Amino acid sequence: MIAIVTDSTVGYSTADIASRGVVRVVPVNYQIGECLFEEGALDKNGDFLRRMKGQSVCKTAQPALTEFIRAFRTLTEKGYDVICIVLSSALSGTWSSARVAAAQAGGNIRVIDSGTVGYGMHLLVDEAVNMAKAGLAFEDVVRHLENLKKKIGTVFSVESLDRLIAGGRLNNSKAKTTLNLRPVFEQKVKIVFRENARGSRERLEEMCALVPASARRLIVCRCGEDTDVSEFTQMLKARFPAVYIHQRVVGPVLSIHVGEGAFGVAYIAKD
Repeated sequence: MIAIVTDSTVGYSTADIASRGVVRVVPVNYQIGECLFEEGALDKNGDFLRRMKGQSVCKTAQPALTEFIRAFRTLTEKGYDVICIVLSSALSGTWSSARVAAAQAGGNIRVIDSGTVGYGMHLLVDEAVNMAKAGLAFEDVVRHLENLKKKIGTVFSVESLDRLIAGGRLNNSKAKTTLNLRPVFEQKVKIVFRENARGSRERLEEMCALVPASARRLIVCRCGEDTDVSEFTQMLKARFPAVYIHQRVVGPVLSIHVGEGAFGVAYIAKD
């Protein structure tokens, strides 16, 4: 039997977790002002964007080591082999923490650096769940995941660079959010600046063009319910008419790093 452990940036709702079988989600920590929180299921985080407004201190921290140890031991004691999929080690120390916890917990546990985050990781975890439900052997699932993660990426843009800079995730001085310019980024292992697009249409066209033609799953994601992604979604539908496009809102941890109004698309390609 295989169980999946992941971190809360995966963006699963309470219903998602219940429908996916043996999946455990370890909370990533975050701070807004002087208040400390644990990121929960997507529908359990309250009005975090309202709390963020006007707060100079908004930051995140990797899950506590004890959270991973508890999750691992609970599953291994029930006889499960565990595959743990966490956000990119280029963006967080979560992978290192999970590896230390796995060594302490004992049992058959494999920790995979997803090389992605958020809904890119969501796609990879979904693949792991499907393979486990299909009865694939542990080592086969791990091998497939290591190959699949190379086919996953995220394209996104932000309204302001303040959050990316404050969180230490951006070191490229070429990215601009002045006048009518908005930056376009890719995230595959790390965040890579692609170009400053002039105007809304150019930004959407550049973002669409960065999605591989062989994409087989797409998730349009946005920071804040009021962020309008309708035109972006329609452009993706026109380019990928055979692909169902899911829409999701990001949780507090990712919102702290990209800021309200940010949006993008996560994809998994066929090749």
